[in-house]
Amino acid sequence: MFVLNRIVRLLTLVAFVHLVSFLTSCDRKNVTDDISAIFEEIKSNPVKLRNFMQKYPKGGDLHNHLSGAFYAESFIDLAISQGMCVHPLSKALSAPPCKKDENGTEIGVLIGEPATANEVNEYGIPNLTGIIDQLSVRDYSLREVSGHDQFFSTFARFFSLVDGNRGDIVAEVSSRASRQNILYLELMQSLGMFEVANWAATNYETTSYEFTEILDHDYIDEQVIKVASTLDQIESRRREIQKCNGEKANRFDGCDVEIRYLAQVIRTFSPIQVYAQTLFAFKLIEADPRVVGLNFVAPEDDPIALRDYRLHMSFISDISKQFTNFSNGIALHAGELTLGLVPPKHLGWHVRAAIMTAGAKRIGHGIDIAYEDDLNGLLKHMAEHSIAVEINLTSNDVILGISGAEHPFETYMEYGVPLTISTDDEGVSRIDLTNEYSRAITEYDLDYKTIRSLSRNAIQYSFLQGAPLFTNTLTGDVTEECSKDKNKGGETISDRCENFLSSSPKATLQWQLEQKISLFEQSLRI
Repeated sequence: MFVLNRIVRLLTLVAFVHLVSFLTSCDRKNVTDDISAIFEEIKSNPVKLRNFMQKYPKGGDLHNHLSGAFYAESFIDLAISQGMCVHPLSKALSAPPCKKDENGTEIGVLIGEPATANEVNEYGIPNLTGIIDQLSVRDYSLREVSGHDQFFSTFARFFSLVDGNRGDIVAEVSSRASRQNILYLELMQSLGMFEVANWAATNYETTSYEFTEILDHDYIDEQVIKVASTLDQIESRRREIQKCNGEKANRFDGCDVEIRYLAQVIRTFSPIQVYAQTLFAFKLIEADPRVVGLNFVAPEDDPIALRDYRLHMSFISDISKQFTNFSNGIALHAGELTLGLVPPKHLGWHVRAAIMTAGAKRIGHGIDIAYEDDLNGLLKHMAEHSIAVEINLTSNDVILGISGAEHPFETYMEYGVPLTISTDDEGVSRIDLTNEYSRAITEYDLDYKTIRSLSRNAIQYSFLQGAPLFTNTLTGDVTEECSKDKNKGGETISDRCENFLSSSPKATLQWQLEQKISLFEQSLRI
């Protein structure tokens, strides 16, 4: 049966390649013009736009926190299956036994207990709506809580369910991506980070910042091995859920979505704890090809994050010099700040420090760029050095209250700074990547060529190994090795281009994206 399945898949692939070759033999410019006209007709209709963008091939999501991508209902499913508890007020989920106060009164209600007649729902639990609301930002504006506080408070409420269930989370996130025709995900996760941070706090007391000399690298190396093993388990569980090792359950199972990971350092700890985590992140990247970069996470406006921001950037700079083969997979949350949230002294320099000191190749959010002393110079530098910005529109609206013309999206575009569209925490925000594309189109009146470029950018500026296919994602100009191959994604390919693709997983995935875009465009013309 396995051999038969392989033969069927091979024949399907051959048929697909021939179809692509036939379709891409058309004049690509005429196709683009036709699709652009169709796009202009439908983009003012929210229903048609949503459907168009859901089907449209999207390169990837580069700013996606794994735990925050899981929907509240999915956490509830896990909690029920594992006999977890829920606090009646905060709605935080926790492991049994459910907590009791000093009088022995139960203050944690067992998830899945029979509901009363007035509380019956598909989960059979009381106050389902309240639990979902507290595990996400749903309807936060109807309560006396800011979007910022509600957003960041959710993680503590479902944190106890993340460990041991990451395979389930990856399966859901990649299946959702598959349904939206997303090819690639870079998922931020903190495997081993709390262990390393706690170890550093327990074993070292120092006011000196010469941490490299005193840290026990053997312990950190042991944690690297453990994380690699955990990633194996996560991938195995994902494949089990999605039936990737046998006959596929359906075409949206998510098996074909390429996944890499970013090691996320929690920046709200003491300096030695953050340094130890950063060193750990670099060692993970060096040891496991599935981990392609790092990021710093936790609220940027946190007092410790603000106090130590320059110090943290210097940590990254110093440690990166110790890893001679490091290919710079540095993406940093920077500029996720607004006036009023923090005092003016903290505005207008975080993005610059992330780039100039830490060497970031991607910036997450970049909202406070308006406060830059040399805005023109920094934006030109970002454009010239291909430093991309990960745009998270819904997240910025909910957390910072920034949207529309107040968002620097159009300013970045004006200067030619590369942009990618991402979700941030799609489960907490109750969105998906299609929603974010649709929102960008509606708020900034984007045309089809820009949308296609944004889709290409998601792989172009990913940390996936290998050289990129494109020299310009807007015009479609490609690297010299493939410049003679007019039909990108077609069956006929020059030896030189084929050799280039075989040496670059990134370019190979980009080639696949072009195949999918070509098929999509042709399907609209039939």
